[in-house]
Amino acid sequence: MMRKSDPPRWWSEPSAVSRYATAVSSVALAIVVAHLLTVFLHTEPIASLMMSAVMLAAWFGGFGAGLLAIALAVLAIHYYVTPPVNSFAPKDNLFSLGVAELPRLILFSIAALFIAFLTSAQRAAAQSLRRSRDDLLGALAHQKQIEGELRRSEMYLAEAQRLSQTGSFGWSVSSGEIFWSEESFRIFGYEKASSVTLDMVLQRVHPEDRALVRGTIERASGEGKDFDYEYRLLMPDGSVKHLHVVAHAIRDHGSQLEFTGALMDVTAARQAGEELHKTQAELAHVTRVTTLGELTVSIAHEVNQPLAAVVTNAEACLRWLGRETPNLDEARRAVEWIIKDGNRAAEVIRHVRALTNKTGTRKAPLDINDVVNEVTVLVQRELLRQRVSLRAELAPALPAVLADRVQLQQVIINLVMNGIEAMQPVTGRPRQLVIRSDHDEARQVLVAVEDCGVGISAENAERLFNAFFTTRSGGMGMGLAICRSIIEVHGGRISAANNAGPGATFQFTLPVHQESGSICD
Repeated sequence: MMRKSDPPRWWSEPSAVSRYATAVSSVALAIVVAHLLTVFLHTEPIASLMMSAVMLAAWFGGFGAGLLAIALAVLAIHYYVTPPVNSFAPKDNLFSLGVAELPRLILFSIAALFIAFLTSAQRAAAQSLRRSRDDLLGALAHQKQIEGELRRSEMYLAEAQRLSQTGSFGWSVSSGEIFWSEESFRIFGYEKASSVTLDMVLQRVHPEDRALVRGTIERASGEGKDFDYEYRLLMPDGSVKHLHVVAHAIRDHGSQLEFTGALMDVTAARQAGEELHKTQAELAHVTRVTTLGELTVSIAHEVNQPLAAVVTNAEACLRWLGRETPNLDEARRAVEWIIKDGNRAAEVIRHVRALTNKTGTRKAPLDINDVVNEVTVLVQRELLRQRVSLRAELAPALPAVLADRVQLQQVIINLVMNGIEAMQPVTGRPRQLVIRSDHDEARQVLVAVEDCGVGISAENAERLFNAFFTTRSGGMGMGLAICRSIIEVHGGRISAANNAGPGATFQFTLPVHQESGSICD
């Protein structure tokens, strides 16, 4: 873009015709001025005026135009000075000069050449200077534009970091220098400073996590590998922040190790996750209680049966003791049956209480077959009432799984109740439910509940485990959704598929418990 101070393009870069026309015009102007001065002032400064014409031609037209102006100026001087003056009339030699005027013309030509050279050189220097100035002004304008764009980018980045609560940092291992973005200072609760130290970082780290942070820093500086971990900050006001830190290791030109990374304040996400877990636990408790309500008849039977046996055995014991000669052996045997039946009733009640209690997740090594057997006790009466036969095919010596017993019982009870519900319309064939335990292809523990009911329709297959989806008129649609949530929390997977024959199979897998590396919740 042309600025107001810039000369027009035709003037700064004249054509060859215009340059040589300038030489002719300059000499012509000098002749006119000389004539006017002669008429009005009776003086003839022809040489000075011709020298000025040469300077003007060289300045505006360059050295070539200056040479043309010199030639024309010599002719003009020859016209006005060499006798006969003011005439090109034939002389001794048309192109030779008088001996008296020859030194004067030679000196004029030399001076004019020198002045033309200096003037054209000065012109070239001025043009070069003008171009340099224009280039510099253009570079300055471009630099200002870049600086403006950089400031905007920094503003956008700072705003994005503030909104996402993500700070950036750089760490030079050799010098120990740490650089933080503005958001990093805000997350740690420090005023912005020119430098950051590891002591400033560790000062904010939660005391229980300092060993973790120190170990991570030592490994990163020693091994030069990327790191990704979470730790907590204990702020001066007593609040706790959860940070997720990721960093990438790089080497500069001197092979010095540096890290560049980001630290994210994930406190809100952690709190939301805890609230979600709490809500899921409460919802799971509600569904357990609802399921137990459906099993009331079965549970009452499982409790009443041993209680009735206790009463019968107690009456028998009294009869054996009431004889003239008490039969202590029979009385002792009756008491043993009383104890056995009492423990059986107590065990059923313990299972029911465990299912109805609102407790947190308590993972422990479990034998999945024991969990299946405990469930079959609770659902036995419901199976009889719905005329469903249950067959358990449990693989022996399965490895333990790390799980919450009550939650696994809830999953299996839900799958069994779904199987019973699916077989209610069945009238032309036996209603049979099979519970299997085994290894899957990945050597994980597998539990499958197979029914011979109506199967899964194609339009419902993708929605079975969605919350609030149900095919039962009075169902909440949360049973299978909670089952999926429980199994996924335990690191497993749950799925459903139609059988080759009638019915469907619901199954879940759980990872095998590793004794050395397990962590209980």
